[in-house]
Amino acid sequence: MKGKQHNRMFALPLLLLSGHALAAADTGTPADSSTFPIWGDEARARGYSIPLPFGVNLSYMNMRQNVDVDSITFSGLKLGTHAIPTDMFDIAVGNTRERSKSENLRLDMWVFPFLNVYGLMGYTKGSSVSNVSVDADPSRYTGIDRVIASSVHNLNRSGDLQDIDFKLDFKGQTFGAGFTLAGGYQNWFGLVDTNYTRTDFDILDGKISALTVSPRVGYRFELKGISGPSHLSLWVGAMYQDVQQEFRGSLSDLNMPAQLQPLINTVNKDDQGRFDVKQHLTSPWNTLIGAQYEITQNFNVLTEIGFNERNSFFMAGEYRF
Repeated sequence: MKGKQHNRMFALPLLLLSGHALAAADTGTPADSSTFPIWGDEARARGYSIPLPFGVNLSYMNMRQNVDVDSITFSGLKLGTHAIPTDMFDIAVGNTRERSKSENLRLDMWVFPFLNVYGLMGYTKGSSVSNVSVDADPSRYTGIDRVIASSVHNLNRSGDLQDIDFKLDFKGQTFGAGFTLAGGYQNWFGLVDTNYTRTDFDILDGKISALTVSPRVGYRFELKGISGPSHLSLWVGAMYQDVQQEFRGSLSDLNMPAQLQPLINTVNKDDQGRFDVKQHLTSPWNTLIGAQYEITQNFNVLTEIGFNERNSFFMAGEYRF
């Protein structure tokens, strides 16, 4: 049950680069010479458009995705001084859907005309809903363990421990870093963004790590803006997420549904019951469609949607200097 919170971490914020290095030649005034990006003056001399070297980006992402829970186990449960076997409860998890919202601040720099590096920090809040059933097999046990297993089995047969909607709320701080490789020919461009993040959730032991890789390809249109030449970029792409998939924590941190409270009430008051959840994303990949509009040389806005197994909405505003 606990595992649902993982990706919310799943969550992992989508990072998009502003401006596309090595795209078509700009028709506006070239940017002033700067130490960064390295080789930037040479690229401009060859007719390439180079974004301003430094950026501050504020973004918001709303994400929904399916999770497959492989197993849930409890440990440290006791009835009085009697330890309950960790494999007694057979916990079956059906459909699990997770929702999360993230706000992030990103600082980036173009090191080379084709390489952007960045660091980020943010806050993630979300929830997951799972369909859970709990059972036990009395024939596997003797003595008091058989009595406990029989009680759980009878509650399952009566329907009290079947098809329980279990909601898990989570929140946490995220920190990470990444890089983007970009290139283009005339007004066509391509880029691959890679980032690694770690999130400290309030109801999990340790931190959750995630690796995200997002390739994109698109076309940049030249427009007339409010302060001179401007650009509108459109693209399609995909996002891959590899998220840590085993989660541990204290049962006391879970707001268990009323039907499951009897299990938690068997914990000795001097001990803390523990949970261990193993799970995986239903699909690590999803499809992306996005657009970016350059309001001025210094300001741009961006939006992107994702669909298939993972549905997402992303928007950001950025200042470059």
